[in-house]
Amino acid sequence: MTEISKDLIDSLKTMGLAEYEAKVYSALVLFERAEVKMVYEYLGVPKPSVYQSLKGLMDKGLVMRVSSKPAIYRAVPPRIALRNLIKVHKNAEKNALQELEQLEKSNMETESAEIIWTLFGENNVEHSMEELIGKAQNSLKLVLPSDYINLISFISDNDLEIELLMFGKDKGIASRYGLNNLSVHDGNEIDISDFGKLSKYLVNLPLPPEQYSKFILILIDDEEFMYVPPYPGKTKSGITSRNPYLIGFVSILFGAVWEYTPEVELE
Repeated sequence: MTEISKDLIDSLKTMGLAEYEAKVYSALVLFERAEVKMVYEYLGVPKPSVYQSLKGLMDKGLVMRVSSKPAIYRAVPPRIALRNLIKVHKNAEKNALQELEQLEKSNMETESAEIIWTLFGENNVEHSMEELIGKAQNSLKLVLPSDYINLISFISDNDLEIELLMFGKDKGIASRYGLNNLSVHDGNEIDISDFGKLSKYLVNLPLPPEQYSKFILILIDDEEFMYVPPYPGKTKSGITSRNPYLIGFVSILFGAVWEYTPEVELE
């Protein structure tokens, strides 16, 4: 007899079904319609668990009882069933987002602005970048490698004042992302000699030249920043903080680099 794959059960669980619900629904799709005995004998699971799962599946609009005596159940066709599940998830997402954003607005500040947080791992770093960019209310100063440029899609207000230092000349970037106040400079054109006496120290940094274009810096509203060093390594890491001394330092550093890189004429 046809077996129900673990991948199918895992996918249905990801969509919100309990494990037994996923198994019972899959069995009913296989049988088209069936009595409870046929389902629990096929699955090899306790009879009470099948009854409980059938009740849950009917509440979710995924199973119908088509006969009372004997009780016979039928699965709602998969395309309709999955569409119902997605609709439930979207409604839950909308309600949860409203409630969570309300909590976020009235959260109790417990973090000292002096704290410097460290981030480890590709996912943690990228999610923090997305969050920080999405939080900007007034201004954004960004240094982004080409493979992270798509992060500007997380900008929540198209009228934000944005200064972007990228490594290349993407003239269509403002229109592509619908940004009205975007200025772009090309970091590839920086001349270290412009920094005068500091030049010899910058040249001697223990960093391969090809890594300079991996530099990441995000400064929002002149209040919070994130820095990811361009050093090659197996694990991406960075720091983030609202420390006012560091904010001032980062702002000066960004301004200096901005001054010595050419502006890109946007379309």
